[in-house]
Amino acid sequence: MPYRPGSSTDMVALARLHAALDAVVETEVLISELRDSQARASLPLSRAATLVTEARELLRALLAAPARRQLSGT
Repeated sequence: MPYRPGSSTDMVALARLHAALDAVVETEVLISELRDSQARASLPLSRAATLVTEARELLRALLAAPARRQLSGT
């Protein structure tokens, strides 16, 4: 199947990426709040926060306009 920019498949994929980014951001906030409130669990939560932050940045890079992705090297 040839690639057609703006096809319904592209729109569904874009919507899913945006939903994933929203979920990652919400998770990042929750982990931050938990880490701040529970000192003894802070090491695992810090690691989880780092992984969620990386996922957020990857999703943002995927959602960036093609010209911006080329400028940033992704």
